[in-house]
Amino acid sequence: MAEEKLNIHQKLLKVVEMAGVLQKSASGFNFKYVPEEEIQAKVTAGMKKYGLMLYPTIVPGTLRVEPQTYEKYDNKIKGNKTMREYLVVAETINKWVNVDNPDECVEIPWVLIGSMEDASQAFGAGATYCNRYFLMKTLQLATTEDDPDNYRSKQKAAENYENEEAAKAAAESLKAEVKKVIDAGSKLIATGVNKDVMMGVVAKYNDNNGNPATIKSADACTEILKEFETIKPKKTADKKEKTEQ
Repeated sequence: MAEEKLNIHQKLLKVVEMAGVLQKSASGFNFKYVPEEEIQAKVTAGMKKYGLMLYPTIVPGTLRVEPQTYEKYDNKIKGNKTMREYLVVAETINKWVNVDNPDECVEIPWVLIGSMEDASQAFGAGATYCNRYFLMKTLQLATTEDDPDNYRSKQKAAENYENEEAAKAAAESLKAEVKKVIDAGSKLIATGVNKDVMMGVVAKYNDNNGNPATIKSADACTEILKEFETIKPKKTADKKEKTEQ
């Protein structure tokens, strides 16, 4: 069997499926978050399997390193303390490349922002934060503080919703077609056509079951109605016979 060839968007979707749900297992600054290594482990596994590379670059001329000062309350001195940090900001381009077809790529603009007492640390923190959120947001990776299985259950319910709605619509459509068969048969019977004749036509297209309520196919309804149209009403047929006599 020939191996399926995926375009870059299909490959990215496969990576999303492999990554699944990410749990916020790390804590810091009074909030929980997904550690970069967990995101990287899952995403890079998908990249390796499906042949993708990600190349982050800084847009030339956009990198800014700005010293900044601000006042922050310090419990040790019971008062405000002047903080001096470096703010590092840059525009970035993250480029996904299909390894099997390098001319096929997707470029996504992003941004890098970091702030720490040391400029290089500010850059590193910004790059890490930028990468983490780029992967999570552009790939729409779900994160949860709860058990990931709970999220998967909700996701499955959402996926099934469309199928369930389609099934309901199909059932309603079939119900309407079956009613047409029943109404058409009832009209013919009212003119004197033998009920067994009607049931015989239904059985012909319904697995030998003459009960129209058991019809499970709209196509069967169509064929039954076509054959019903060829049956002449009994009263009309009798009247025509008398006229000819």
